[in-house]
Amino acid sequence: VSHALLAPLRSADAAERAAACRAVASDPAGALLAEALVVALGDCDKRVARAAGDALAGLARAGSRDAVVPLLRAALRGEAPLARIHAALTLARLAPPEPSLLPALTLALASPEGDVRWSAARVLVDMGRLHGEIVRVLLGLVRGGDGPVVRRMSTFCLRELAPDQPAAAQALLEASRDADTQLRRAALTAMAGLLDPPPMVTARLVEALDDHDD
Repeated sequence: VSHALLAPLRSADAAERAAACRAVASDPAGALLAEALVVALGDCDKRVARAAGDALAGLARAGSRDAVVPLLRAALRGEAPLARIHAALTLARLAPPEPSLLPALTLALASPEGDVRWSAARVLVDMGRLHGEIVRVLLGLVRGGDGPVVRRMSTFCLRELAPDQPAAAQALLEASRDADTQLRRAALTAMAGLLDPPPMVTARLVEALDDHDD
């Protein structure tokens, strides 16, 4: 592909790469650069990855959906973790989120970038409202997710999706006694949002009031 924006997309300067991504969305021949934008989803600079996602979503909405969506789906199956994450987040902007996004979104819950974690959590909540099995996945993540950050983010999703389910109350109760302080606090916060919590949850919340670590 020969295009004036191709060189800036490959620039050593992250700000120039991000600006090129933004310019693609308004270029009449921007669809020719869809593959380059998908590569940019895996850029280590979050400004570039975010701009690439915005550009791909814009191209899809402007009539290039048939070119963009297959590339995003291919990126979901790729080996580049950042590209997988941003491909999932971009696909979720173009259609109701499907369970096929779940592995990449779970990976995103562990991201060092807070905005990426919360974007993934919001998509998981939207997905859970369409696909009931997501609650079971979140229950598993709260109990045994890959690291305390994933477990913590999963508690917030669970609070939104299953505030009236006994299984959620039990999982949050267990997490509220975890060794990780931030996970305990997240679980307690989520427990406080449960609807008609069982007595054991109420007792734990009262107990936590006297626990200076929580």
